[in-house]
Amino acid sequence: MLDIKFVRDKSDLVKQAITNKNEKADVDRLLVLDEQKRELLAKIEKLKHQRNVASKEIGQLKKDGKDAGSLPAEMKKVALDIKAFEEDFSKIDTEMQDIMSWIPNIPHQSVPIGDETENLEVKSWGEKREFDFKPQPHWELGDRLGLLDFEGASRISGSNFALFRNVGALLERSLINFMLDLHIGQDYQEISPPFMARRDAMFGAGQLPKLEDDMYLVEQDDLFLIPTAEVP
Repeated sequence: MLDIKFVRDKSDLVKQAITNKNEKADVDRLLVLDEQKRELLAKIEKLKHQRNVASKEIGQLKKDGKDAGSLPAEMKKVALDIKAFEEDFSKIDTEMQDIMSWIPNIPHQSVPIGDETENLEVKSWGEKREFDFKPQPHWELGDRLGLLDFEGASRISGSNFALFRNVGALLERSLINFMLDLHIGQDYQEISPPFMARRDAMFGAGQLPKLEDDMYLVEQDDLFLIPTAEVP
């Protein structure tokens, strides 16, 4: 989430980023709320200072055996005003947080605007292999060699899933072990995290609120199945 000061100072840049990424976040409304919030904060701090000064004065008057007069009644009104302002402050802050959670990060100026077809090749290395036959995609090879079973996966879970068989399952497990062994040797720790995460963890990883409709949710416990390892 961007800092509100950055949004305040770079509102045009933020608006452009929202437009470029086809997001919906009302920056103008956010800036109005920000101004109201700062005005309320100033009023609250002024009243609290007034209350602190009066409290000391009342205490001293009582200590001296003198009548505090109308000060206690005035401070009760001040306390009510502070409570009302703080409630308004809380409502504004909640609305601001909701708007800001939909504001995307600002892409670097070198990033092209558009979909993946606009991506630029920044670097390449090695020689591309040339074949004297038409290469087949891995899903066709996997199916023909009995490594991947898409029909079986579809019967179990629906579309967009794969079931690995025989050497295909062994290959997947071997790749996982290779990756773990390689990085453990580079001072990383192996971790097996829970595969479900709480809402605040999903929000902290930037998955919510934008992607909530694409998540698998256990509604009873309000837990999400993790989409990637970055969440835990």
